[in-house]
Amino acid sequence: MSEVKSEVDKLKTNYDSKISHLHDKLNTIEFENGNLLEKNASLHSDLRKMRDVVDENNKKATESVRLGNWNEQYSRIEGSPRPILIKFLRMDTKITLLRKKKSINEALKVRIGDDITKLNQGLQNRLYQHDNIVSSWYFNGHVYGSDEEGTRHRFEIFDDIAKKLKK
Repeated sequence: MSEVKSEVDKLKTNYDSKISHLHDKLNTIEFENGNLLEKNASLHSDLRKMRDVVDENNKKATESVRLGNWNEQYSRIEGSPRPILIKFLRMDTKITLLRKKKSINEALKVRIGDDITKLNQGLQNRLYQHDNIVSSWYFNGHVYGSDEEGTRHRFEIFDDIAKKLKK
């Protein structure tokens, strides 16, 4: 029985030493894990800051390229040729061309149009939406519209359309 007891004591000490060794390893691993978690959190914080800086720089670069591009309105249209701008010496030539622009557009598959400012374009859109205006057009720097009776009116940017039609 003493042999069994000594054998059990040996096994117990061996078991206890292995358990304490594993416990020490576990404590070391937990300590290293804590350090790695702190380092990971620090790296994530740095990465977030770097992403913010990169996003801000990207926005600034995009804006500077957009501001530096003088012909931006032409380069925004992908897959289509740049427009050709024509300046006429004689107004009657321009008028003749603009009167025939519908047939030219259909025959040549091009778009001919007069240069119109955003304010005049907004006025023309308001005229299109007005109930009493049959048609509106832009000609020679001015916006015109015809009412239901066929009378032509010349409109300015800040005109009240209803008042102008009552005159």
